[in-house]
Amino acid sequence: MEGLTYARRVLSKETWVPTPLLPASTLSQRVGAEIWLKREDCTPVGSFKLRGALVTMARLSRRIPKAGVYVASAGNYGLAIAEAGRRKGVKVTVFVAEGANPSKVARIKGAGAAVVHHGVDFDAAKEYCRQKAGEDGAAFWEDGVVPAMALGAATIAAELLEQGRWDYVLVPLGNGSLIKGIATVFKERSPNTKVVALVSTGAPAMAQGLMGQPWDEMAPIVSEADGLAVRIPIKPMVKELRALVSETWLVEEKLLIPAVATLIEMEQVIVEPSAAICAAAVATHTGELAGKRVAAILTGAHLRRSLLPKVAASKGLTL
Repeated sequence: MEGLTYARRVLSKETWVPTPLLPASTLSQRVGAEIWLKREDCTPVGSFKLRGALVTMARLSRRIPKAGVYVASAGNYGLAIAEAGRRKGVKVTVFVAEGANPSKVARIKGAGAAVVHHGVDFDAAKEYCRQKAGEDGAAFWEDGVVPAMALGAATIAAELLEQGRWDYVLVPLGNGSLIKGIATVFKERSPNTKVVALVSTGAPAMAQGLMGQPWDEMAPIVSEADGLAVRIPIKPMVKELRALVSETWLVEEKLLIPAVATLIEMEQVIVEPSAAICAAAVATHTGELAGKRVAAILTGAHLRRSLLPKVAASKGLTL
């Protein structure tokens, strides 16, 4: 993958790289597979997005206008760009939906970025962000469009391949930069590995796009996985991913909170629903995964505090 060497060089001085790759011992025993957790929740901002944000800022920081960078985010992308901007002295403004995760918003502000609330969901906030960037003369960095975000994600695949052969890599799918970077590297270096996109039924548009089905851009999002809550897919990204992704698995929304509870109970790992979808996918695809070596990308750590009672009350996944 062109640019991967550059991305790894940018990240080479980060003390958290490579992120931990830990065996999910109990989960593996229950499903009869060798499950490994790639702990992207262990970055300084609690998500994989910091990889791409640092690479993007390194590439583009000298060409940023005085008004700075405007981004729209469900939380993790905005926080990562805010942190990368703080390190480079770049002004960052993050546009989020009215109901954005409060803990993520607080972290974004703590990283020195301005926050603008607008709209009922991420896609509404993104369109407003695009409009305001044009009006204010700011750079608009759209997640899923800025190429260096996928380069950052590609470094995850490079780290995985240094740890041996993989039959499956399970990747939560939002706007697509993460799986684009990972799938591109595996397609080049380990074409027999199946890179699987995981999408919640509460926000199915990306899965519909990858499977060649029409999607309804007006359909409301009903999902606890804010990082996967895409209502309006980026069409060029969907086209690229169709050629890269091995399979797309729709995971029942009702399994996400039990998946969070299962990872806490079985593996002592606390992640947000967008990451826990990996455990739900394992539980519902035991036949395909049995006897296989599987890497699950745990994308983020930001579990909304309001979800804790639901998690505590959950009986977990049936395994």
